[in-house]
Amino acid sequence: MVEKLHKMFAEKFNYPIHISEKRKVEEVSQEIAKAEEPSLGHTKLQELIFEIGRLNRLISEKEYPMENEKLDVVWRRIDKGVPTRVFEIQIGGDIYHALGKLKHAFDLWNSNIFLVAQDKDIEKAEILLSGTFHEIKDKIKMISIPQIHELHQQKCRWVDLEKKIGLL
Repeated sequence: MVEKLHKMFAEKFNYPIHISEKRKVEEVSQEIAKAEEPSLGHTKLQELIFEIGRLNRLISEKEYPMENEKLDVVWRRIDKGVPTRVFEIQIGGDIYHALGKLKHAFDLWNSNIFLVAQDKDIEKAEILLSGTFHEIKDKIKMISIPQIHELHQQKCRWVDLEKKIGLL
């Protein structure tokens, strides 16, 4: 597979790649795998999380107000209740600010808190959770972007099956 990519590159750009310039097969494979991951933007991820909440029969809201901030998505059990689950989506931007909002939601409402992020941002968050945000280290759940995509697909299939057999 790698040889094929090298050959295509050489043909397209008229620049042969010599053996000394080749990277490890593992590195190339990882890049290919990442390229095949669904590329979902902030708004699309927000919509998927919102929809998963609705499929779970929860009150799902986007841009939920929390004092001077807005939380990306929250799920509540009852109309007048506080958010039981709070999601912040991190695609680039300020990871510190996202963790701060999640910590505040936990402090205010004792919510289950979730950070949805790219792998590189999850790594940054883990560093911050070892220091500045150590109070929520055991409370926060990290979810990768492909996991949200997969969860949404699986949840939709599950609900469709329940409808098909008459449970919903």
